[in-house]
Amino acid sequence: MKVCIDPGHGGYDPGAVGNGMKEKDLTLDICHKLKPLLEYNDISVILTRDGDYAAGYYENDQSRDLAARVASAESEKVDLFVSIHINAGGGTGVEVLVIGTGGRAEIAAYKVLPYLVQVGEWRNRGVKTQNVMVLRETSMPAILTENGFIDKVDDVAKLRETSFRQALAVAHAKGICDYFGIIYKEPITSQPIPDVMYRVILDGKQTMALSTPDSAISEVKRAVDSGQTIEGIVQRTTDNVIVFDYKADQNSFKTPIMGEESITVEQCQQFLLKYNTEAPDIIPFYKKNGEILGIRWGYAVAQMIKETAYLKFGGIVKPEQNNFGGIGAVGNGVSGAIFSSQEVGVLAHLEHLYAYASTGPLPSGIQMVDPRFGLVTRGSCQNWEDLNGHWAVPGEGYGESIVRLYQQMKEEIVSDSEEVSTLKKVSQIISNYFKGK
Repeated sequence: MKVCIDPGHGGYDPGAVGNGMKEKDLTLDICHKLKPLLEYNDISVILTRDGDYAAGYYENDQSRDLAARVASAESEKVDLFVSIHINAGGGTGVEVLVIGTGGRAEIAAYKVLPYLVQVGEWRNRGVKTQNVMVLRETSMPAILTENGFIDKVDDVAKLRETSFRQALAVAHAKGICDYFGIIYKEPITSQPIPDVMYRVILDGKQTMALSTPDSAISEVKRAVDSGQTIEGIVQRTTDNVIVFDYKADQNSFKTPIMGEESITVEQCQQFLLKYNTEAPDIIPFYKKNGEILGIRWGYAVAQMIKETAYLKFGGIVKPEQNNFGGIGAVGNGVSGAIFSSQEVGVLAHLEHLYAYASTGPLPSGIQMVDPRFGLVTRGSCQNWEDLNGHWAVPGEGYGESIVRLYQQMKEEIVSDSEEVSTLKKVSQIISNYFKGK
């Protein structure tokens, strides 16, 4: 038997938040405790995430993040998918969700639910149907457990205790074993499970607490290496001893906006087409104008992708505005600037970056098209990470997310597919046109 255990939420998505706790931290800890219990009972286990981020996660794109979790279960051909969550909304108790009644998922739900109710001594909210992506898109039986309410003081008092989260893991294990017709065996241990957690502290602020030092160290390294933070430490809760300290190289921590670009148009095009096959081909405009302005235009492409959701838009800024950087979209229903063409919109985006990163005048021959150029404090943001709180407000992690998107594009290996070959030809035609050929 093989089970996929999915710790709800993670990464940029904390899930429900309340009483100083985050759902994503609680669910990960419960799943870390559940995995060895199932394995002891001869059930193979895969986790959709072993740290803060799921494998193949997508920054600020929940639907793709969830799809990656489903894909991991499908690729492993598991027999049961179990997504573990903490509820919110003013209620109390435990419930199990399924996509529909009458199937194997409902059987699994009714096997697991009584154990959860018993261990929590809380209200039985029953088995409910709900159209949730991880339940809908999985081909195997799938259930989603909601274990107490993070905004209910009595429920949180239980969830805060490591021993109670261990008991919740045991309850899940017993229910899953029951579903498979396995008599649950309690692991033999010579010592009681210690009430110890490992705090992940990034730049002096605790972001989560994990049950194993290895998982906490992994999170610190990921945060520092990705440029999310300068320093991260792992601190043991029982005695506040720092067991790991990791710092970024201060000389290479930030990513300059100005400079030469090494990414290719084809890499950017191929990456963008993966997520939007109907995306207009505006990337050559970024290369042409970015090189004139001396901007690392590949990062500007990454910012455009972030701001426009892969040129699908869907927010307050509309495609016909040709506003690829969200210029002037300052909130409260203000949709921002409108530009006469796609290239003018690209140029305005790049000029706005130039205003932030440089104190010099625009290069000769470049027309001023950015309506907010004069509102920027010139030279105030020379690095992409400096845009946090400036281009986006509050903007925590804004620049770092652009850098991560760029790094994903840089990993593209351009294929010789007919589609990409066509894009190359179109790009060359545009390039020749602007060179006067």
